[in-house]
Amino acid sequence: MSTRTAPLRQPVWAQLRRRVPGAPADLTLHVLPLDQVRAWAQSATACLSEEELARAHGIEETSARELFVVSRVALRHVLGHRLGCSPRDVPVAHDPLTGAPLEVHGRARTVAGAHGDAGPELGFSPVLGGVRPVRFSVSRAAGIVAVVTAQCEVGVDVERVQSGVETDVLLEILHPVDRTRLLKLRGRRRALEVTRAWVRVGALLKGWGTGLARDPASVNVGPGTRASYGRGWSVGDVRCPARENTRLAVAWRTDPAPQG
Repeated sequence: MSTRTAPLRQPVWAQLRRRVPGAPADLTLHVLPLDQVRAWAQSATACLSEEELARAHGIEETSARELFVVSRVALRHVLGHRLGCSPRDVPVAHDPLTGAPLEVHGRARTVAGAHGDAGPELGFSPVLGGVRPVRFSVSRAAGIVAVVTAQCEVGVDVERVQSGVETDVLLEILHPVDRTRLLKLRGRRRALEVTRAWVRVGALLKGWGTGLARDPASVNVGPGTRASYGRGWSVGDVRCPARENTRLAVAWRTDPAPQG
């Protein structure tokens, strides 16, 4: 991995965006297939911090290392365009205790490109305003990287559809109500629905900033494609092409976070 290679042209970000039904106007989701963006990301690693480069070099498995690099390069470009700074200057940081990503601050600016590839099409607007901090969440699995940003607390999770053995393992750690419902299904249908429930749980746990420090069995996500969860949160499915063999969910806060 070289930080001196001239970067290739960025992806056409508009083609990588996915619609999140019911989400706030400022929430954006980009889904990057590894095979489409690998070469660009490897050519653009100069935007990564020394800590990120060290982490990448420490990952022995090739596909896992590539997913990590793509996720960090893409995150820095998405946030850089949104905040009005270079990807290298984005202050990406995580809570040292929980690992949860910390909010980032910056200014919004107009992003324009003759070929539609200058950035994630996040121009200045009253909605963005450049005033409130930006939250983000990243998930990577099965050759796919998902990056979500918003001005509210947010979480994203993507997983490949689980095998039979993996499905049985996940059933044991889902909420009892969800488990009872899903045990009625068989074969491929069960694997699809268990994976779907699991990414909904994962998105919520990331949005809450707890990760697996909170017991997944305490989170009952139900069967709906979109649902309110407790006070002030929504979680919803995002459509995935069949060829990706994945399930993806995004969770976001629907009321203002407590102050002070």
